Amino acid sequence: MMIGLDTNILVRAFLEDDEAQAKASQELMKTASNKHKLFISSYALLEFVWVLKVKKFTRKEIYQAIILLIDSPGVTVGNRNIVLEAAQKYLKGIGDFGDYMIIAEGEENGVHHLKTFDQDIIQESPNITAP
Repeated sequence: MMIGLDTNILVRAFLEDDEAQAKASQELMKTASNKHKLFISSYALLEFVWVLKVKKFTRKEIYQAIILLIDSPGVTVGNRNIVLEAAQKYLKGIGDFGDYMIIAEGEENGVHHLKTFDQDIIQESPNITAP
C-alpha cells in the first residue's frame, strides 16, 4: 500500500518547528520509504517550496530540499521530471518555483512559447512574452 504525504508532513519533518509533529512526520517518512511506498505529489512539493520561501530559505537551500526528497530511496514523486526541471530552473532563475513548474510542464507537453504578465519570467527567455 502506497502512502501519500500532505505538505504539512513535509514541512514538519523538514522545519522541525513542532517537536511532536516533526518526530511523527520523520518516523512516518522513514518507515514508509523503507517499504518503498511513499508518494509525494508535485503539488505538495509546490506548497512545500512556498512555505520554505516564506520562511526565508535561499534558492539553493530550497533546491537542495527538493533534490533530497526527489532522490530519497522508496519515494515516488508525481511529475518527477517536471519537478526536477523546475527545481533546476528555480536555482538559476529569478522567478517563483510555481512559474518554473508551469514552464517545465508546458515544455513537457510541447509548449514552445509562454504568455504572461510576470516581468521577472519574461526577462529569462525570448520564448516568454506578454500577450
